[in-house]
Amino acid sequence: MKTNNRLQMLALLLLASIYVNAARAQQSIELPLWPEKAGTEDYNNALVKVFLPAGGNGMAVIACPGGGYSYLEMIKEGTRFASYFNEQGIALIVLQYRLPKGRSGVPLSDARRAMQLVKEHAAEWHINKNKIGIMGSSAGGHLAATLSTHANADERPAFQVLLYPVISMEEGLTHPGSRKELLGANPDAALVREYSNEQQVAATNPPAFIVASDDDKTVSSLNSVLYYEALHKKNVSAELHIYPKGGHGWALNDNFLYKTEWTAALKKWLQSR
Repeated sequence: MKTNNRLQMLALLLLASIYVNAARAQQSIELPLWPEKAGTEDYNNALVKVFLPAGGNGMAVIACPGGGYSYLEMIKEGTRFASYFNEQGIALIVLQYRLPKGRSGVPLSDARRAMQLVKEHAAEWHINKNKIGIMGSSAGGHLAATLSTHANADERPAFQVLLYPVISMEEGLTHPGSRKELLGANPDAALVREYSNEQQVAATNPPAFIVASDDDKTVSSLNSVLYYEALHKKNVSAELHIYPKGGHGWALNDNFLYKTEWTAALKKWLQSR
């Protein structure tokens, strides 16, 4: 009887430890991106939510939620990924970037600042400055790809993870709502080209993991295909998964038929970074 009681007590202690560690992993640190500009324009809305793993491996991912550049899916395409990454020893930093409202450079400036902020806190958060990647979903995927293609060496992510991303601003390929919010109603050809990331790929861009659905009626999977093709032509390592069904915006939804496949593929890919 005493042995059974001891085993039960050990099991309860182990279970409690698991719950405590899980709760600790889900606690976030919230930091403003632009504290020196607090109270001006919409800078108060720009911030990061940092989720640190109990035992980190030095990697970090800055997540850019989607929302067509008109709002942000902060939970579904941001904070809900905390457990997935933290369980792999990877820190998750969810970026609440400012909405552009036709100011094309605003989201990119926030992404650049987020990368700088993570590097400033790298020692404190046990992050390797050379292992900070960026992830984006839908319009957030456009932002992640924009940083990856437009960043200088100090700002450049170590890798990019793109979920059903908007890549191009070209009519007939882009998501019209995202284009209008980012570039305005009547952008000139030079601005469209600048933010069409399939046209901005260079050999120095970071390796990419891209996943989309073939039947996506919101953002054509051709965005992903053309971006992969551009990366391939520049000899940038890239992995592309296009699943036959799923539509748009599935993130970690359990009803997405290929959730197990894509999350396992990403986990394996991240292990090689």
